[in-house]
Amino acid sequence: MAAAAFVTGLLLFLLPLSGVRIEALGGLGLISVLPVLSLVGLALVVGSFVVMLGRRRPAAAVLVVMLAGVVLCLDGVTALVEPLPRFATTYQISGFVNYVSQTGHAAPNLEAYFSWPGFFAFIAFVTRAAGAHSLLPLMTWWPVLIDLLMLAPFLLLTSALRLDWRARWLAALLFCLGNWVGQDYFSPQSFGFLLYLVLIAIAVKWFSGRPMAGRRTPGELPSGPIGTRQRGVLLLLMILIFWVVTLSHQLTPFLLILAVGGLVLAGRCTARGLPVLFGVLLAGWISYGTVAYWSGHESVIFGNVGNLFGTFQLSVNGRVTGPPVHQLADQTRIVLAGLMTGMALLGLARRWRGGMSDRALIVLLLAPLVMVALQNYGGEIVLRVYLFALPAIAVLAACLFFPGTASKQARVGQVGRRRLDVSGLGVGQIALTGQARDNRGPESGPGRLGTAIALVMAGVLTVSVAVLFVVARYGNEAFERTPRSEYAAMNYIYRHDRHGTAVLWVSQPAGVNATPQMPWAFRDIGRVRYVSAHAPANPARTSGVVAALRGLGRGAFLITDHTEAEFTEQTAGYRPGWDARFRAALSADPALRLVYSGQDAAVYQARLSTSAPRASGSQAVSATRAAGSAKQTAWSPIGMGALLVALLLLGSREFIRECVPAGRRLLTPLGVASLPVLALLLAAVAERFVVLG
Repeated sequence: MAAAAFVTGLLLFLLPLSGVRIEALGGLGLISVLPVLSLVGLALVVGSFVVMLGRRRPAAAVLVVMLAGVVLCLDGVTALVEPLPRFATTYQISGFVNYVSQTGHAAPNLEAYFSWPGFFAFIAFVTRAAGAHSLLPLMTWWPVLIDLLMLAPFLLLTSALRLDWRARWLAALLFCLGNWVGQDYFSPQSFGFLLYLVLIAIAVKWFSGRPMAGRRTPGELPSGPIGTRQRGVLLLLMILIFWVVTLSHQLTPFLLILAVGGLVLAGRCTARGLPVLFGVLLAGWISYGTVAYWSGHESVIFGNVGNLFGTFQLSVNGRVTGPPVHQLADQTRIVLAGLMTGMALLGLARRWRGGMSDRALIVLLLAPLVMVALQNYGGEIVLRVYLFALPAIAVLAACLFFPGTASKQARVGQVGRRRLDVSGLGVGQIALTGQARDNRGPESGPGRLGTAIALVMAGVLTVSVAVLFVVARYGNEAFERTPRSEYAAMNYIYRHDRHGTAVLWVSQPAGVNATPQMPWAFRDIGRVRYVSAHAPANPARTSGVVAALRGLGRGAFLITDHTEAEFTEQTAGYRPGWDARFRAALSADPALRLVYSGQDAAVYQARLSTSAPRASGSQAVSATRAAGSAKQTAWSPIGMGALLVALLLLGSREFIRECVPAGRRLLTPLGVASLPVLALLLAAVAERFVVLG
């Protein structure tokens, strides 16, 4: 019956989408145009998954298919109703990939993003190997692809915890429903978060050791039974994953160090030297690989350290803007984050009252909070903290409904002295061999009535969260979608930028940190310069915009687009219809000529004399571009040598600790030898920051 309900719900969700009029979006975003039948179908898809948890034993294959259906509905709906990939930053990221693909190298002095080229190089290699000529299909379906891939390490992580099988699968559903933050678009962040999950899952699954027995039952199972060779491979894999993350994203390496360091301090990771090794890798790359980013920008990077209240205000209250309807979408995000976190805390309390000690989950829940004291990340740090705490939040929230461990019904036979618990086998989990894992702990037989009540409550909650997900995730869709004519307008500009040019767009607010709400920078990085100007509150007053366009030189372009106007109206409170009146005023201005016109975008140029200087993409640099080009100091070679020696000593020490028990007498000498090398490295790094800063 549950499978039939799932298929029915999926069809009800998908079939009416062909009639969606995406251009009719309102202040609540996508939910304002979604058919009621689609919302009913979404409720059936989510509800049928919860019904499947009422079985005596888990039907893993069916549950995986149902989770894939949930991801398709939640994260793939825009791919089905919109003509082009959504979200302006997606196009900018594709431009970086195209640059690396065409030139074979990154350009840190051109854009700060190139200081972390790993993701761009990886995608460029994969697409060229596959013979792909356009990134648009990958950009469109990336959220579905990456969210499906994330389920594998998440389920592997839950298989390393003492959980009832229902809690494991409900946690997977809550993980999907709670991922409304919107950081799964085509970007280094989504790729980094996937690798974060993989590394944490490996650490908890195979490097948690054998938790010491105490008054409370450990919430983690003993490490999986693997040989020293497999252990060495997994350790090397974790180091490689961290290195790839370090090359690909600014924030994720810090969160990995905090998480792994927390697991070590909590006694839930036997690889105790990993945080130090990771820290050395990160310090080396930041010092030598990203100097074009931080040189001259230290105040921006470190200016918010310790400013907890200001960061919180900017990330929470500062994001609730615009008219009441749009504020409702912003407030929904706060409510959802609070609801999920509140359930997690209650689930943790239930587990504690039941005698469980969930140290690993507590670490994964709290470690990301440290970042709030270090950076505001452009006002997005609270969103990133929630995202990286989501795996622990989802598991603990599921424990609110099913707080016990593996139930008797989920256990299967015994072979000799080995007893294998298959209740929590996750997607892609390696089969257990050898000695069975210790799965002692309180068994969760709540009885049929208790299970039924828990399932009803979980069903009501998850269906409600699924509907709120659509509001929270797609509440900004009016200005995050990409109309065809806006994409065509930008391509018109790119066809006429042979000698470099500048593009002016109007918004509110504007300035060096503003980014346009339109497809931009997906071609010709380095030849096209983007400049923002304040949108006049009175759309008839175009003189300031015309003056700004003239100041950019002969051949510069002014672009107006519907999504940018929607952004201005919904976040800055400009009156509805501002876009049409402003565009009409520009078209009537004798100082401008219209060179491209589409349904949602128009492009203008100023009527300038031939003596005016030509616009150039290299006349000025944005705030994200590099401040200087010097990369070496007197101590730089010394620091590089110390970096290599430190990595050799720390890496050898960690492999000996984990894979060569007979060589553990070398741990102390290696540790002592690494101390002066680390001191020398820190001195060299400090000298580089002082001199190059």
